[in-house]
Amino acid sequence: MIHIRRDFAPWFRVAASFNELGMHVLPAVKVTEINQHLVAATLYGRTLKSFQATYVLAERGMLADARTVVRAGAETAIVLYAVVKDASVCDLLIERYFWHHRKLRKAWLDDPQAVAEMTAGEIDTIKAIIADIDKNHPKASQGKGDPVSIASLAKQAGVMALYNAIYRATSGDAAHTSIDALNRHVRSDGQNNILGLQFGPEVSDLPPTLSDAISVLAHALHAALELFPMQQLDADLAQCEASWKALGVPTEYKPEPSRREISGSCSGSYTAVSSGDCAQNLIQEGSCGRCDIATQ
Repeated sequence: MIHIRRDFAPWFRVAASFNELGMHVLPAVKVTEINQHLVAATLYGRTLKSFQATYVLAERGMLADARTVVRAGAETAIVLYAVVKDASVCDLLIERYFWHHRKLRKAWLDDPQAVAEMTAGEIDTIKAIIADIDKNHPKASQGKGDPVSIASLAKQAGVMALYNAIYRATSGDAAHTSIDALNRHVRSDGQNNILGLQFGPEVSDLPPTLSDAISVLAHALHAALELFPMQQLDADLAQCEASWKALGVPTEYKPEPSRREISGSCSGSYTAVSSGDCAQNLIQEGSCGRCDIATQ
């Protein structure tokens, strides 16, 4: 019997403390007429939401999906760091917007199946959009590739560790359809003989997954506090990071033997979400706020 919330309580407790700090920072990330502030505030909020989604998915033992969201959060945090360090990155994001929409519509026109499904009016509209982009945003049509390189931004912002250790790792073992990602669903014995498939809750790398999510949010918090100084929260962040460090190496964590057995399912799952309560309360109280999740 796996009691996810109870067996991994120290990791969820530290993750919840980071979420609480993240929620305190959110109202202080002010949107101004400065593009850099607007983009940074949006990126920070997006990273925080990815962190909260990872928490909930990990709580359910859905680690492949949790790690996929971690990867999305890492990308957002890298771009956030780059925007904070260099406001001109905002221009790259705008250029990417037009590059993407031109490329997408060009692909539609180059696809015979897509063209066959469109009316003449729809085709003309798409051509007009492409022509407008070519006229008003020539860089979008002249560029050969994506104007935004996550690796380049990570290097520029000084967060290559986040890129290599988390973004690339979760790309390979979760986000992309790879052998590493598929191996998660294969049951085998000590001699690597395949015994069957598994698609239920898992906890094999739950501490590393939560630790990666914490690292992503910690990076976002540092970036936000650099652009929007809140000295009163610097000590709180340091305390959260100390608690995280005190947990030790994630892969070496062993759940303590349970003193009690709880079985059954949580009948109140997602009650907090459906009733409109904030994600902070959802994370602090658990899925329904009243029970541990027990999975067979």
